[in-house]
Amino acid sequence: MGKRKKVYIRFIKTILKALKMAHVRRYPHKHDPKIYGVWVNVAILALRQLEDKSYRFVVELAAEMPNVLVLLEIADAPHWTTLHKAAKKLKGSFIERLVAAIVAATKSTFVRAGIDATGLQLTRASSYYTEVLKKDRKRRRSIKKHLKLSTVVDLTHQLPICFKIRRGPASDHWDCDRLIREAYRIKPFKSFDGDKGYTGEEHRRIVVEECHAEDRINVKNPEVPIWRTKGYYLKQAKKRRLRANYRSLNETYHSVMKRIMGSTVRAVSTRMQNREGAFKVLACSAYRQAVSLLNRELFYWAQFRGAYSKRGTRAQQVLIAAEAGPVRIGAEPVTLPFCRCR
Repeated sequence: MGKRKKVYIRFIKTILKALKMAHVRRYPHKHDPKIYGVWVNVAILALRQLEDKSYRFVVELAAEMPNVLVLLEIADAPHWTTLHKAAKKLKGSFIERLVAAIVAATKSTFVRAGIDATGLQLTRASSYYTEVLKKDRKRRRSIKKHLKLSTVVDLTHQLPICFKIRRGPASDHWDCDRLIREAYRIKPFKSFDGDKGYTGEEHRRIVVEECHAEDRINVKNPEVPIWRTKGYYLKQAKKRRLRANYRSLNETYHSVMKRIMGSTVRAVSTRMQNREGAFKVLACSAYRQAVSLLNRELFYWAQFRGAYSKRGTRAQQVLIAAEAGPVRIGAEPVTLPFCRCR
């Protein structure tokens, strides 16, 4: 339970840090009531997607978390209608800024990037109610309309760089060019992976010429000989063999997002469905960052605990701690407590 508490606290801290790095004011307008503000609404809306709950339930959940309320600097949780109205006012570009701020805070200068798309269900109803019934069984079909989420992922840290939401089914390559350019502007990458749906010549040209990165997009028809293949970069792609498969990390990211945040959206209108999908990406990014920091802290704590337990006397422990000094976890120095030898 203590570790789970730390995950929630670090999740909220990651959201607040992203808001600060994106230069978002707590109260955008001068005459806004100084009660909750943008920071509180965004943090609780992201927490709602992390728990995959309704507005009413997440407000009751936040009210039972005194440490989260203290971190947000509020006395009581806002009413659920306040969150719903705040979600309507927030723009998709605003959430994209927060996602970019989280991945830009990583220390890697160049990363490996990859693009992939997945679908989110537009309803939580069972398949019995989403199937178009006909008297003739051969003409029965399921509703294929879904929310298509295309994401460029930082494969080094498993964090989303940028994303695009549209109505599906739709082709993969429609949003590819814009996402590649935007991802390179946010976080430069040294290689770019993709499946066969992004095998177009223009996508490869942007990766090599504009982003100066290695083209690792899979070839769609490898059995076709090179002399019958059109496009310079597509021919170069057929000549080489990829030794490592980094593209599978894209599938891992989408799998984690769907297992933790859920694969369905609760909203009814198109605008709120897009907003809910964007908050899922933000919540997944903050969650992965929070878990990464927590695992790093637990690793260093176990390492120092083992070092202390090998030394028998209390005086030797004091000398070791004085020589080691504070341990730097992330950006903040943390002094680990002594452990008593048994």
